[in-house]
Amino acid sequence: MHLQKKRSTSGKAISLALTLPVVAVLVCFQSPQPAFAFRFLKLGEYLNGTPKPKKDDTEVFGAEPADPEDTEAPSDLKAGAGQENEKSAGKAESGGSEIGADETASKPAGKPTGKPGTSGRRGDTIANPLEEVLNDLTLEAGQIKAEDTSLPINKARKVDKHMRYGDAFFARRDLTNALLEYETVIKADPDNYKAHFMAGKVLMAMSDFEEALKEFQKAEVIRPNAGDVHFIKGETLRMLGRHEAASVEYRRTLKANPGNALAYAYLGECYRMKHMYRSAIDECRRAIALDPKSVIPHLIMAQCYASSRQPEQSLEEYKIALKMNDKDPVVHARCGLALGNLGKWDMAVNQFIRATDLDPRYSEGHAGLAYALAHLKRLKEALAEARIAVSLAPNDPDTHSNLAWVYAKKGDYLSAAIEYRLALKIDPKNAERHKALGMALKDAGDVDGAIAELLTVTQTSKDFEAELALQSLMQGRR
Repeated sequence: MHLQKKRSTSGKAISLALTLPVVAVLVCFQSPQPAFAFRFLKLGEYLNGTPKPKKDDTEVFGAEPADPEDTEAPSDLKAGAGQENEKSAGKAESGGSEIGADETASKPAGKPTGKPGTSGRRGDTIANPLEEVLNDLTLEAGQIKAEDTSLPINKARKVDKHMRYGDAFFARRDLTNALLEYETVIKADPDNYKAHFMAGKVLMAMSDFEEALKEFQKAEVIRPNAGDVHFIKGETLRMLGRHEAASVEYRRTLKANPGNALAYAYLGECYRMKHMYRSAIDECRRAIALDPKSVIPHLIMAQCYASSRQPEQSLEEYKIALKMNDKDPVVHARCGLALGNLGKWDMAVNQFIRATDLDPRYSEGHAGLAYALAHLKRLKEALAEARIAVSLAPNDPDTHSNLAWVYAKKGDYLSAAIEYRLALKIDPKNAERHKALGMALKDAGDVDGAIAELLTVTQTSKDFEAELALQSLMQGRR
């Protein structure tokens, strides 16, 4: 009997041991397990391309289930949500969150609690990500400009990126790519002051002064009281030979900024170009009083002295400028010109060579060197330097006129006429170039063309040399 009882008891134990795993498996299949749900969630996240940090089970099975498709939320929001869920989970385990559990149970699943833009707890507001990105975007000096913040975020980023690229290219003297970048900014934001201003500066560096003036005029419309745009606009007008209009812009600059020494100096340059040498020297002295270390007023005064037939005083001003800045190619080039006016062409060549060594892309240095070499009868070298000057500044009429003068020195009057015509296309109202073209055509045997050019000169200005040449041509035709 005892053996049978033991056998029956052991049989029941064996059968019970065999049935328990089966029951456990059935229960596992009927009730979802957090581990399996978590694995599926992780798989969905990786399929969506954004791996997320490990979530608590309360995030998966709570009243606000985590959405595996949500890959757009900022990382700081996700981290904050995870911390809150960990805290709420800890409270639920300790039994201290019965009120929160009742509220969660009473609300339908899938609907977020609280107001939009807030987290699970009241009072924890989330910053606007658009404002954060706009605050992070910076321009050259710091934060993004006011005119850019009104743009959509993608345009603001585009403006900032291309503006930085343009500044980098301009610093490397890669003018073509710099201009392309600034034009891209202008297309995205037509009222961007800096883009118009910098595009104009690039065009000035390319000697395209007419197009540069258009950009500065657009910048002036955006900021009509900005002194810097009036100053650079005056520079452009001065380079175009419109000295009266340039004087107006320099005066506007001084009205906005009375301490601008360069504005006084270049106002003096405008007076010099109008042959008002005393007024020019007075303006230069005002500039020197404001900025004693400025070289430009001394250069302008030196040219005034040279034009008023005081070559020695002119050379003294150039020497002062050289002592102040021996590394400036402009100073060496102007000093070379002053030495040439004194007939010291050998010394002038040395100054021009020094200028081109300091800045190989300085077109005026190469043009001056060609001029000095031609006076020394070194015409082959002069022609090479004049061509380099044209290649560096193809939109500068002076480089074409200089090359034409060298051609005429060599006796190639047809090539000289071609270069003078190119210069007149850029600056059609220059009487001196019309006269030079007329003389070149006369020497080339084109009498009709020469008469036409010299007539243009005599009708626009009183030039006795042009009148005498015209009279001789008219008498020859009779």
